[in-house]
Amino acid sequence: MGLDTTQTLELYRLLVEEVRDARRARRELSNIFLSLNIAGVGGLGFIARDDGALNPALLLWCAVALVLMCIIWGTSNRYYTKVLKAKYEVIGKYEERLGEHPLREEYLATGGVKAMRAFTLERAMPALFVVGYLAFLVVQWSDRLAPVWQWLQGRINTLL
Repeated sequence: MGLDTTQTLELYRLLVEEVRDARRARRELSNIFLSLNIAGVGGLGFIARDDGALNPALLLWCAVALVLMCIIWGTSNRYYTKVLKAKYEVIGKYEERLGEHPLREEYLATGGVKAMRAFTLERAMPALFVVGYLAFLVVQWSDRLAPVWQWLQGRINTLL
């Protein structure tokens, strides 16, 4: 049983609303991860105060937690990209049924895939934070690497 034009149009509107909701959820999630990372940078700065009492375990655990959070952020970005791509494909099928292609025309008018590649900052942010955390650790540990490696080896030996 096929859908009439009114039903197809209603489903089309519903799909467009779902895309809007998914994009909003992605943006909100990115804002949360960005806020958490900014707080993490501040926390690392607080932990690494130059008062000679740097706890290498605390600094390492915080940095690892922040890196893992960035991995989750990147995974979430890829998930939303995949979901939105699927939603746009379904919308394209409904546009074919309706005989009008407003979203496809807008996409093509704004440059299509080439324009979408320009908006990769959101996808790059987790990796940029990871690089920043690694650089921070190298700078903080430049004169302390020997004791940290000894501590880390001791912990690994204890675990083994």
